[in-house]
Amino acid sequence: MSGEKVLVLNATGKVGRNTCRALKEAGFEVFGTTRSTNSDLAKLGVKPVVCDYTDRSSLDRALNETGAKRLFSITDYFGAAKSNAATEIAHGKNAVDAAKAAKIEHMIFVSVSDAELFNEHVRHIRTKVIIEDYLRNSGVPFSILRPTAFFENLDDAKSWNPLKKGAVKFLTTKKCKYCATYDIGRAAAVIFKNQEAWLGRPLDVIGWEGDLSQVAQALQKVGGVPVKHSLAMPIFFRRLFLKDLHNMFLYFEAGGPKGTPEEFKRVVPDALSAEDWFRFHGHYANGDKIGS
Repeated sequence: MSGEKVLVLNATGKVGRNTCRALKEAGFEVFGTTRSTNSDLAKLGVKPVVCDYTDRSSLDRALNETGAKRLFSITDYFGAAKSNAATEIAHGKNAVDAAKAAKIEHMIFVSVSDAELFNEHVRHIRTKVIIEDYLRNSGVPFSILRPTAFFENLDDAKSWNPLKKGAVKFLTTKKCKYCATYDIGRAAAVIFKNQEAWLGRPLDVIGWEGDLSQVAQALQKVGGVPVKHSLAMPIFFRRLFLKDLHNMFLYFEAGGPKGTPEEFKRVVPDALSAEDWFRFHGHYANGDKIGS
């Protein structure tokens, strides 16, 4: 696959970095957008492209300079769009329009599993439905990846949930469907390599299912020390201060999304479980290694 160029937007983000890694491992020539000339993407074997991925003219320039004919696109509601639905939708449409102008041969957009089934309060997911529809009607050859809750959110200091030795926290203790961002990238590699089979199709990215006690058991097995589990914040405060995320978790806790790990493993057979992810992640928030 050497010579197959892929441009990954928001390559230094939570999803982008591990997608770059997975695509590189699959043999693609990977370019990743970054707003900083100090990016460490090159350490992953990724060719950094200074680009504001939210700006149409910057996207046009990046696609022209790299010559990439495959595009991996993800929008960022809470970060780049500053929790503004209209802004995130504009970012998504910019990527689609740039892809069309550059005659991209295959674009993958990252949405969310069951995006159309969340209620109107889950604005950061409902926006994905609008972008999906815009992509479907654009004429750009596309596929859509629809991940569920990220394992990476178990260690996210930016969201006040750093992973600490002996403890794991999340916004729900109930059974939830998870995926690793690395598996989003591995799924993208499969789809890009099998374009004809995946054109116009979505794929739910769901690697594992379990409750927070099972997550704690996985960390305990990998880390070798007892692990307690608890809510990152009481449900009352989740409902009061995180209305968007609270309603998202209500859907998760009711059994959604509808996809299963078994279905995803038909595409990525060794999708990461909670135990696998802790080994893959390898460290606590302070940098200490998980396990011996």
